[in-house]
Amino acid sequence: MPGFTPHHILVPVNGTATDEEAVRFACRLALRPRATVLALTVVEVPRGLALSTVENAEVAAAEKVLDRAAQIGRDYEIEVKGELLQAREAAPAIVDEIAAREIDLAVIGLTYRERFGEFHMGKTVPHILQHAPCRVFLLRLAAPH
Repeated sequence: MPGFTPHHILVPVNGTATDEEAVRFACRLALRPRATVLALTVVEVPRGLALSTVENAEVAAAEKVLDRAAQIGRDYEIEVKGELLQAREAAPAIVDEIAAREIDLAVIGLTYRERFGEFHMGKTVPHILQHAPCRVFLLRLAAPH
């Protein structure tokens, strides 16, 4: 990214295969300018339940994902801070965090998947691409051969 130096990088993580590559990529970008890296995971709480009503198993799984991101950061001697949010939907919560924390680069991992025989990105990634007030780097895993 010529002429662009990130200072605050956010990596949404959710326990998928792309998490590790996305966090590693963010850490490599953070090395030279010593940028901050934030790994963010969102536990979605269904409507009708209070936002504080999250299952312990979900929180434990999310914390494990954040611990793994921090471990990857240590491989690069970069502190990867972890944040767990509870929200109705992940995408708007991620965009809100990007704005609130003045993030200048979001690194998003995307697993290749198909729906009805066509490539499908789901709803979270398109929302972030459309609404994030910063640069977004999309890291998609290779399509199966």
